[in-house]
Amino acid sequence: MSIGIRGKWVIGYDGEEHRLIRDGVVVTEGKRIKYVGKDSSVEADRWIDGSHHVVIPGLICTHAHASSAPKDKSFIDDTGARHFYMSSLGENLSALGKSISPEDFHVFSRYSIAELLRSGCTTMLEIGMVGNLGAEEAVRTIGEMGIRALEGPSISDGVWERTQGANIQTRWLELEEGLKKLDEAEKFVTKYEGALDGRLIPALYPDKVDTNSGELQRAVRGKADELNVPVSIHAAQWVVEFQNMLRMYRRTPVEFLHETGLLGPDLVIGHGWATAGHPLLAYPPVGGGDLELLAMSGATVSHDPLVFIKRGNKMHSHSRYLAAGVNVSIGCDTSPQDMLNEMRMASYVSKLADWDCFSGSSREVFNSATLGGARGIGKPDLGRLESGALADIAVVDMQTINNVPCRDPVKNLVNSASRGDVTHVIVNGELVVEAGVLLAVDEGKLVEEVQRTTEAVWSRIPENHYLGLTSDEVSPQSFRPWDP
Repeated sequence: MSIGIRGKWVIGYDGEEHRLIRDGVVVTEGKRIKYVGKDSSVEADRWIDGSHHVVIPGLICTHAHASSAPKDKSFIDDTGARHFYMSSLGENLSALGKSISPEDFHVFSRYSIAELLRSGCTTMLEIGMVGNLGAEEAVRTIGEMGIRALEGPSISDGVWERTQGANIQTRWLELEEGLKKLDEAEKFVTKYEGALDGRLIPALYPDKVDTNSGELQRAVRGKADELNVPVSIHAAQWVVEFQNMLRMYRRTPVEFLHETGLLGPDLVIGHGWATAGHPLLAYPPVGGGDLELLAMSGATVSHDPLVFIKRGNKMHSHSRYLAAGVNVSIGCDTSPQDMLNEMRMASYVSKLADWDCFSGSSREVFNSATLGGARGIGKPDLGRLESGALADIAVVDMQTINNVPCRDPVKNLVNSASRGDVTHVIVNGELVVEAGVLLAVDEGKLVEEVQRTTEAVWSRIPENHYLGLTSDEVSPQSFRPWDP
């Protein structure tokens, strides 16, 4: 079936950059875009009226934990571990993770994908569903929800271990354990390449830079080159990791990735803010430092601003990375998994980091959420509206209480729009959101299910917290309970 959209604005792609088309038309044919321009006489089986809307390429989220992230909402807000530099890693998030029951992962996965789709996101690089749901169930869920996804099992030969009360270090396992996981990842790639009519993109996921030894990283690099698939790793994501990498290797996380050869144009680094020269680290760069290594390698940094804003931290800065030649994309990591919100946060924290109103411009951030993400995952037929590109499209109403007055729809998308303004989402040429309604699930029932599920998770915190604290002790209510 072909779908035509007449929009007040269309963000088209001219072969080199996004361009603004007024009173534009986009027509799909099957799973690809057939036409982008101004000719409203082009035929389509069905038309969508976007008379006060902007039509954009589907947004690409390059870091998500769909099966676990919803547990964070209203729990990790306004809290953290001071002794871990305000991070919740290794403490609050560990207790939360241990409190999830197997059936909870299924509920959270559907909810996370629903959140992303409702924000105009059509592709997610997701970490965790395969391990938590099993490969077949993860693929089935992605298939039913209609999103495009990068997936694969996690790979590591080390685990974090807590010692001395407030010390996180790596306990190394046998390299053979990591190689077995790499073998399983290869089997996943072989089995699911091209699945879901191309919507599933297998990837290799060495979990974290400090839980993958140099030998295992080199093995992953060799396998990635052989299979020609994207790779993603958590790296340069918190102060403790940065310090531990210096102690273990006398290298920054980025320097170590460079040394092992894993750093390359097919690598998406989750977070990537803890680089030499960041004010929080007191570790100066030499020469061009980590940013120069990132730029020379062609690797992508997934800027996931919200989770670090909640910890009182930020990348320094979105614009500075781009100016250094680093490809930057946008991800979510935590709830709310809302790409419009993440774009807004990315823009604002960049301005604050640089003390500069021009930093983190709407143009830069929108490019990162579309073209930057497409480049990072090796899909040049995503993140753009042009003939021949995959038909991943979002339509956003610019005549709402959020978005009027509208002079520049991209500035309004980044600074004003919310998920409620997204009226239609198309993935692979198929409608998955219509008139603001998810077509794959009953949103009301899903919301009720998530609330029940997460309340049960929070109730299990005491049995999984290393000090036996309750959820209200770990994350106090904003106001003291009162029963007058």
